[in-house]
Amino acid sequence: MTAARYDITIDQGSDFALELIVKDSGTARSFDNTTNDGGQILSWGARAKYRKTLEATTEYLLGATIDTSTTGKITLSHAHNANSADPAPAGTYLYDLEVYQYNTDTNAELSVTRLIGGSLTLKREVTR
Repeated sequence: MTAARYDITIDQGSDFALELIVKDSGTARSFDNTTNDGGQILSWGARAKYRKTLEATTEYLLGATIDTSTTGKITLSHAHNANSADPAPAGTYLYDLEVYQYNTDTNAELSVTRLIGGSLTLKREVTR
């Protein structure tokens, strides 16, 4: 599955949130904990980052939280004070959002799926 493309704009110094509903064949995806045949508990996580270029070593975090019920909801967020220790300058970046399943005993990732990506424009604020 190829990740969807969605470009976003964030006003620097403001809170931002984007709720996504992940579906499999029209049905909301369940991100609840499951137990596999070996009795191990498998869980889900989400992560999102943005960078100036694909090769850039400086990265900035986006919040990515999963609703662990059966709603399939993932929230991508950026707080008004996000990355306050090393704030990102205004400009255009690239971002993506991944979900991953992992073994809770070993933290080993079992699968990773990139859901969405695109450009992220961080607009400079006037009032600061």
